[in-house]
Amino acid sequence: MNAFSLKARKLREIHGYPQEYVAFQMGISQAAYSKKESGRTQLSVDCLTKLAALYQMSLLDLISLSAQELMLRCIRSDGSLAA
Repeated sequence: MNAFSLKARKLREIHGYPQEYVAFQMGISQAAYSKKESGRTQLSVDCLTKLAALYQMSLLDLISLSAQELMLRCIRSDGSLAA
């Protein structure tokens, strides 16, 4: 699993979204999203842009921050996620 796949999975899990929901928001099938999240296929810039929009963050943050930094930022920005 590459760093982007790990970030995609962790963001989805922390927000409590099923793969089907994220896939729908990205305009792809759940099977296609599952392959991206598991690292079997690459996340394109278009996919990363859609993920950043879904999770209300900048593309730069999604790309440059570590998975741990992204998780901390999500928890801090939305207290309901930490509960």
